[in-house]
Amino acid sequence: MEIKQKIIELLNRNLLLEEDTLYKIRSSIHELSEEKLNGIYNILSDLDEKQTSVLQEKLKQNPFFFFDMENKVFKEMFQKHINEELKEREMVEDWLLKQLEKY
Repeated sequence: MEIKQKIIELLNRNLLLEEDTLYKIRSSIHELSEEKLNGIYNILSDLDEKQTSVLQEKLKQNPFFFFDMENKVFKEMFQKHINEELKEREMVEDWLLKQLEKY
């Protein structure tokens, strides 16, 4: 497998790096020398091994780790949505009250 493809594969499953960092690496990958590509591959490969071992350890501690994380994210997104709805409702109520004050 070509080293660029290996790097892209490691980037696709990386959970540690920020999205903008991943984007910068992806966008510059075709302009880099073979030496730099090998260096990036080695770094990403090391990160991947560490990430995998951490996830394996978490799964040993809690076999439902991914399910629990999914539920946590769902609850956070749901709460965010509720908060946005409440804020919008408050704005509408305030506007209506101001309109009623005019009469």
